[in-house]
Amino acid sequence: MFLHHLTALLALLITTVTSIPADQQLSKRANGARTVMYIQTFRTTSGGKLSLLPLTQQKTHITHIYLSALHINSQPGDITLNDHSPNDPIYNPVWSEAAQLQKQGVKVMMMMGGAAKGTYPRLCSGPNGGINEAYYTPLLQTLRTHKIQGLDLDIEEPIPVSCPLALLRRLNKDLGPSFILTLAPVASDLTPREIGLSGFNYKDLDRQAVAPNKPNGKLVNWYNAQFYNGWGDGSSPAGYNSIIANGYAASRVVMGVLANPNDGGSGWYGIATYSRTIAALKAKYGGDFGSVVGWEFWDAGERDSPALRNWEWVKMVGQGIFGARSGRDLLVGSDGDGGGSGSSTEGANQDVPGVGEVPWPDLLSVLMGKGVSDLEGLRALNRTDGDLTKAADLLGLGELVGDLLDGLTDIVGGIL
Repeated sequence: MFLHHLTALLALLITTVTSIPADQQLSKRANGARTVMYIQTFRTTSGGKLSLLPLTQQKTHITHIYLSALHINSQPGDITLNDHSPNDPIYNPVWSEAAQLQKQGVKVMMMMGGAAKGTYPRLCSGPNGGINEAYYTPLLQTLRTHKIQGLDLDIEEPIPVSCPLALLRRLNKDLGPSFILTLAPVASDLTPREIGLSGFNYKDLDRQAVAPNKPNGKLVNWYNAQFYNGWGDGSSPAGYNSIIANGYAASRVVMGVLANPNDGGSGWYGIATYSRTIAALKAKYGGDFGSVVGWEFWDAGERDSPALRNWEWVKMVGQGIFGARSGRDLLVGSDGDGGGSGSSTEGANQDVPGVGEVPWPDLLSVLMGKGVSDLEGLRALNRTDGDLTKAADLLGLGELVGDLLDGLTDIVGGIL
C-alpha cells in the first residue's frame, strides 16, 4: 500500500513540474543565480537594428536586462532614454521585443543616471531635500507605461545618502516588493576603502534601506559593482572577495565587467579571463555568488579572440554562472584573450583589492606623486573628465599645478 501511494505521489510531482510554463521556471531560477546585461546602444556594430531576441532564442541563460540610460532632464516631465523620449516611435521595436523577453521569464528593467549629471539632484529637490513630485511622478508613469520590472540607480555624482534612501522607499511603496531595486556603485565604494563617485557611504545606505516585505528585509535587491575604469579588476576574484569581507552578502553583489574595450576607459578582459574569475568565485561562494553583469550588449565579445557574437558572450557568462559547459567554452577559455585594454599585465592587481587598470595612468601617477591616494586621484580625474588642473583644484593642490604639469612633462618625455 505504501509503495502504491509513493508511486502515485511521484507521478503527481513529475506531472506538476513538467506542466510549469517555461517563463515561470525561468522566473524561479532568476530569484537565485542570474545573468544580467546592460543594453544602451540599440543598433548593431554594422549600423543595423539591434535585436534582443537572440538572448532567449540562443538559450543564453539571460535572466535580467537593463535598458539604459534613463535621464531626468531639467524640465519636469522631460525624460529621455538616451537621446529620445521612451515614448518615441524609435523605441517601438525595443518595447515589442522586451515584451517577448518578458513572456520567456526575463526581467526587463531600466538603468537611470550614469555619467550624465542632474538626474538625482532633480529628483531629490523637494522640500527639505525630499522627493520632488514634479520630476518623480513622470518617472513613475514611465515605469508603469512600459511595464518595467526594476530600476538600477547609477549615481555618479555626489549626493547625500538621504536621496537614494528616499527614492528606494518611495519606489518600493508605489511599485511593490516585486519591483526590483538595484544600485550600481563603483566596486571600490563597497570595499573597506569606501571611495567612489556617489558622495555617500553605501554601508550607511544599506543599513537604513530596510523593508520587511523585501528579500532579506533589504530595499536593495543587489548591487551591480563596476569592476572597470580603475575602480575594480575583473581579472581576479580579489576585489570581489574584499567586498564580501566588508559585510555584503555574496548573493547581493553582482560583478560588473566590460564586454568590449570600446565600452569603457579601461579594465576590459577577454572572456577567458572572466570565465576564470567566475569559476573561482563560484567555487568559493557556490550558489550564493551574485553573478555577473556585462556592459554592454551591442558589441559584446567583438574584441575577444576568437571574436564572439554578442549573444555568444552572454551565453558563455551564463554557462559559467549556471554550470553548463560545452566544447566551445573550453576552446575559447584555453586561448589567450589579450589581457586588459591597456598595457598592464593580466591580474597585475590581484594583491590590491578594488584597484584596477585606470583610464589616465600618467595623470594619476602625477597626483600620487604629490601624496594623493590612487582612488582619490581617480575620483578627481573622473569628475573633471581627465583634466589634471581641475583635478588638482578639487584635491586642494591648486598651488602645485605648475609642479604637477612639470611632472607630467617628465613622464611624457620619458616615454618619448
